[in-house]
Amino acid sequence: MSSTDFRFSDPAPTLAVVTAATDLRDVLLDLLRSRGMAAWAALSELDFYRELAVRQADLVLVDLDLPDGAGSAILAHLAPSGAYGLAALAAPSAEAAARAHGIQCCITKPIQATQLLYRLAMLWENRSQEQTRPSGWWLDPAGPRLVAPDGRSIRLTTTEQRLMGGLMACHGQTLTKDQLIAMLWGKRSDRDYHGVEVLLSRLRHKARLGLGQELPVRAVQAVGLVFAGRVTPNVP
Repeated sequence: MSSTDFRFSDPAPTLAVVTAATDLRDVLLDLLRSRGMAAWAALSELDFYRELAVRQADLVLVDLDLPDGAGSAILAHLAPSGAYGLAALAAPSAEAAARAHGIQCCITKPIQATQLLYRLAMLWENRSQEQTRPSGWWLDPAGPRLVAPDGRSIRLTTTEQRLMGGLMACHGQTLTKDQLIAMLWGKRSDRDYHGVEVLLSRLRHKARLGLGQELPVRAVQAVGLVFAGRVTPNVP
């Protein structure tokens, strides 16, 4: 794919660009609009919220070099709602930290047109798939994220992903304590069930904060755990 022939499919998303660099803003707007995307820009956190109150945005591209950590603040504010596809502009050394803010894609500096267009197109495709899913809980392995029926999501560690993946794959069925331990740490692990309880307790806390609701994981006394919510299969 070359940047000269790439165009977003119709209807194209509306993108909000937030950067304090006016030259970068102008280049990005020209590039995106020339490829069929509706785009608008804001130079600061305050400008962005003012514009967002009156303008549409499907995707938000935030420059993490905004003064006073404003880029991180915007992402932290938007991520819990799940209402926008979030992308960040960041130096390569800051990519891991950028993903911790809940973004779905990171575009590293210096920006290459092909990379930018491709990643935004993939972000929009993923968002479109999410919006057509039946309402249920699902796992986004690329995050990895746990996504609630209302679209809100929380980031998962590898072990948290393993626990939720196992429970959701067997939703409605109780996994025993031994099965859960083996699933998380292997059949020969010397870990006990207390480790599962600690992990689940942390996940419940994350869900209350990030999703505004309880995880539909139920403890079956003296047996194990069951995922009692509705599950939406992942779209390949």
